[in-house]
Amino acid sequence: METDYFVYAVTDRRFHPELNLIDAVEAALKGGATIVQLREKETSGKIFLEAAIGLKALTERYGVPLIINDRIDIAMLVGAGLHIGQEDIPLREARRLLPTAMIGVSVSTVEQALIAEREGANYLGVGSLFLTTTKRDATFMPKETLEAIRQAVQVPLVGIGGITQENIGELGSLVDGYAVISTLFAKKEIERATQEFREAAKQARQSISDRV
Repeated sequence: METDYFVYAVTDRRFHPELNLIDAVEAALKGGATIVQLREKETSGKIFLEAAIGLKALTERYGVPLIINDRIDIAMLVGAGLHIGQEDIPLREARRLLPTAMIGVSVSTVEQALIAEREGANYLGVGSLFLTTTKRDATFMPKETLEAIRQAVQVPLVGIGGITQENIGELGSLVDGYAVISTLFAKKEIERATQEFREAAKQARQSISDRV
């Protein structure tokens, strides 16, 4: 079954301190999130593992893939997918340890994209496509670079970085999915925010189809 990267929800507890992680993610799933990434940069391994176990049970109930950011040990323990950056465990080694898992790789150049595709990445994360306050060390990706990566590889591209309902139309057909954090989880009504973002994404895609 082909993976749907359309609404790629990336967690960040900072945006919903009064709502626990499981409830926040379930609201996004009810709103139409198609894939979930657990991203925990500032928690202990124990808390990360507990969150991963809870989210794996939740996402299985909704029939949606769970991706673990960076931590291959936790991905292996809970049977989830993995997302890695250029400074994390090399993709070749990750694929050896997780031969059948979904693995995504963040890339910022055509060369990185080609290597990741060749070494078995299921999808590539590309960005930051717009200004973002979520990831302070994010590097802006010019549209020309995104276009070059799109032409160079066949694997799905997931855009990340400042994507909102207002600017999603600017991406055209350059990406296959939209990774969003604050656009969903910083909102008071996460389910409704997810529904609205999904609808905006569908309308953006439809406008592309209408022009073709």
